[in-house]
Amino acid sequence: MRRIAFSVCAVACLVASAASAQTASTARGAADFSGIELGPDLGYAFGSTGSYSASGGAFGGHLGYNLQSGPLVGGVEADALWTSLSTSQFGPWSFSENFLGSARAKGGYAFGAILAYGTLGAGWGSTSTTDWFGSHGSTVSGVVFGVGAEYALTRNVSLRAEFLRYQFGDVTLGSLYPFLTQSVNASTNMLRVGGSIHF
Repeated sequence: MRRIAFSVCAVACLVASAASAQTASTARGAADFSGIELGPDLGYAFGSTGSYSASGGAFGGHLGYNLQSGPLVGGVEADALWTSLSTSQFGPWSFSENFLGSARAKGGYAFGAILAYGTLGAGWGSTSTTDWFGSHGSTVSGVVFGVGAEYALTRNVSLRAEFLRYQFGDVTLGSLYPFLTQSVNASTNMLRVGGSIHF
């Protein structure tokens, strides 16, 4: 997982560095981010359940639509990610998060070929816990917010790096026996990179 985290940070640094490498001709005309965009995502999810940390890889994709007026860009986006976020065994329990999805609004400003943006919306997740008596699943929901940067390689292809926070809060995970009921925090941080094709 350290390799995934390093790759995410490295791509984010490359995207940021590209802003300073823009030519004068690019700076005079911002790239056009309007229209439908879709593409794959690769990420690293991390969080904590009480005093126990949880982390794992994630992969999936996104689909969105943007409108641009001058350097101002606004849009909507939905995504789905399959994750391997999990804790080690703590007592009789282990906790894992298998799926994350969101539907969000986006707003940002284009600096030449670089789009810097913020995003806010609703999120969903699928979690499970395993104890002595089996596995128990739960669906969680909450707010998702974050920031990102997107770099237009061409009119139709771009790269992006994002940080997202899935704010789910505490989840009570039941069991067949009351004394095995456990409350864990399912809120999750996500560092991810991706690519988009624009139509």
